Amino acid sequence: MLDEPFRWMEAVSTRHSYIREKLNKGQPVLGVPYNEGSLLVGFAPQPGKVYEIYDRIAFGALGHPADVERMRMTLLEMAHLEGFNRSASDVNLLRLLQFGIAPALKQNFEEVQRAPYLIQLLLAEIDPSGAPAFYRLNYDGYWETFPNGVAIAGDATVMDWISEEIGKTDFANMTLQQALKEALRLWEAGRKHSAELNDDHEEDESVPLSLKDAFGKWNLEAAVLSRTTPRKALFRRLGKDEIENVRAEAMK
Repeated sequence: MLDEPFRWMEAVSTRHSYIREKLNKGQPVLGVPYNEGSLLVGFAPQPGKVYEIYDRIAFGALGHPADVERMRMTLLEMAHLEGFNRSASDVNLLRLLQFGIAPALKQNFEEVQRAPYLIQLLLAEIDPSGAPAFYRLNYDGYWETFPNGVAIAGDATVMDWISEEIGKTDFANMTLQQALKEALRLWEAGRKHSAELNDDHEEDESVPLSLKDAFGKWNLEAAVLSRTTPRKALFRRLGKDEIENVRAEAMK
């Protein structure tokens, strides 16, 4: 019995390795500010990376589609219950993270008899003062906040590299189109950075290396939380014309 704590720690370590391996091919989702709000953007073979959660809240995700849907529904229910029991103005990401989704993920991860969630989330919010905030939530319930934008990706090295580049870029003073183009440029640079890191290993040829390839093979999902909209809900998916403009430039 004396070795029970060691066995638990060994099981937790194994779960970390297992989940990281499963998420390794998850493609980046970028969350950045722009001069009228926040932008979430990412490529995927099938839709399922960017969602609305509540009036001022959105999230991007990578991982197993069933787990992404479970987390989406959980966040939706938490936000609407909070809005019903308190008020819509009391619904904010900090409360949802601290008292809801993060503890639930932590408990699931540490109960080693249960299957872990294969998921990583990027959450975005426009607070009542109009300031954007971004949060990164891990499969084990660990979360961090980033006021200037952040990325999630299955490859932790690429995720950190793109996030660092986002922090160096003045997205907050860009228009939506400028921020979208710059975010996609970082997505492409991240792919090339990944290829350089894996120079000694076999690259997955099914994953596009350039923006041109990505537009040819995959779908671009992009949505904003716009503080200039007259609607209560700030979330809006980018339209076909807005996507086509940036696609046309990438295909030149």
